[in-house]
Amino acid sequence: MNVQLNLNKKIFTPKAYPYIFNYSHRWEFWYGGAASSKSYSITQKLIIRACREKITIAVCRRYGSTLRNSCFSLFKEILAKWKLTSYVKIKETDMSIEFPNGSKIIHLGLDDEQKLLSINNVGCFWIEEAFEVPKEIVEQINLRMRAKNENQQIIMSWNPISKNSWIYDFVEVNPPKDSIKLHFTFKDNPFISQSYIDAMEDMRVRNPAKARVYYYGEYGVNPEGLVLTNWRVEDFNEMELARTLERRAGMDIGFVDKSAIIDTLYDRENKTIYVFNEFYKSGCQLGELAGAIRDMGLAKTKVFVDSAEARSIDYFRQEGLRAEACKKGAGSVKAGLMFLQDNLIVVSPKCKNFITELENFSYIKSKQTGEYTDNTTHEWSHAIDACRYGYSDIYTNTRLKTVNKASLGI
Repeated sequence: MNVQLNLNKKIFTPKAYPYIFNYSHRWEFWYGGAASSKSYSITQKLIIRACREKITIAVCRRYGSTLRNSCFSLFKEILAKWKLTSYVKIKETDMSIEFPNGSKIIHLGLDDEQKLLSINNVGCFWIEEAFEVPKEIVEQINLRMRAKNENQQIIMSWNPISKNSWIYDFVEVNPPKDSIKLHFTFKDNPFISQSYIDAMEDMRVRNPAKARVYYYGEYGVNPEGLVLTNWRVEDFNEMELARTLERRAGMDIGFVDKSAIIDTLYDRENKTIYVFNEFYKSGCQLGELAGAIRDMGLAKTKVFVDSAEARSIDYFRQEGLRAEACKKGAGSVKAGLMFLQDNLIVVSPKCKNFITELENFSYIKSKQTGEYTDNTTHEWSHAIDACRYGYSDIYTNTRLKTVNKASLGI
């Protein structure tokens, strides 16, 4: 029995609406900037199709561990909004959703090749973050959909970055027959917050190269010389995330220079840092910084502070705060930056100073050679240092140590 839907057209993004009920193209390419409603609109499309006809839909990402808090969570959110939760069977263990008419939505990590080979009779594949997926896997998926069933589809979605990728040639240069290309930006999404729009407009002025790639969804390369490019601005619910993620905070003290306190949540499994609150001010005294810690709700949270500030740490402890000296040593700055580079950093649009530093924190060029060195700009490092300090116990314990070859017998 198909599920009857009574949906108002206003719940759909206008630019996506013509394609929500259209299954005629074998290949659909949805790409563009962040917060453009690509993933949300595709999820709406697939739920509607599962309600209207009996079909198996496979939702895929490169790594299975990233599906639960992204695609699967989005399906559950929309099913709840449409009051369909009582009509479907949601299985948390294998992230599957079963419909009364026999339709099924499954979630599949493309790092599990055996599981991919075992799946049959899929009428639609959605490959999210397709930039991460090797071309060979997409070709394999296409080969597995050779049955003569009508309206079989492979939907791919991604935020474009570099033209030096197979996906650029596949979509832009030599696209497959029976394909359609849909480009979106945040301007196509009428549901995003004004604070997000303001952050995008600020980015367009301050860092147009990054804005073109990340928010206007144009192909390009990361701006030259930036230390951190693995970040994005995004609205998220820190209260909800805090239920399962660990809270981490760091402080960089500058009595004349900028002082910064950065409050984050860490998803270890998916290597994602969520930055949701900041304090950023010049000329602060210790009493004001202690007050800021309390105002940010960090009175009972361990706050990692530059270990060179022993007197400051003692003061905070006397104030009843959980100040902790961050671990430092030879190579710790480089190890900390490598740690940040190895994680995705998701920043709330509220943290404007942290965003500004990310946009400008860069390597310094050698005046002799014109090449970039390992040295970085100090002016844009305060909030980033604070964030780095908050994870110092992780990267100082895991970074590689230098070992004498003789001790290994080689």
